[in-house]
Amino acid sequence: MQVKMFEVKGMHCEGCVQNVRKALQALPGVIDVQVSLTPPQAIISMEDDLAFSRLQEAVSQSGHYTLSEIKEQTEAKPVEKPSFFKKWFTHKKSCCQ
Repeated sequence: MQVKMFEVKGMHCEGCVQNVRKALQALPGVIDVQVSLTPPQAIISMEDDLAFSRLQEAVSQSGHYTLSEIKEQTEAKPVEKPSFFKKWFTHKKSCCQ
């Protein structure tokens, strides 16, 4: 079993998190997927090492998301977002629908 961690760019809400999770879980050979918004990352447990291109293709087809592998685990530091960002993305309608 392989476990890899990826930074996910392009997620802005819980709907995005669900899109990325479903796309990765649908790939043959994926055992488990954990996706979070803060920090924006995905932890993927796989039977064998899946090609990065297959993982990237799956998430990009589900939305405007990109992956980059995290080689070593580091402590995530929260990034302060501008006030307009908070106002825009806390609106009731999901950004990814």
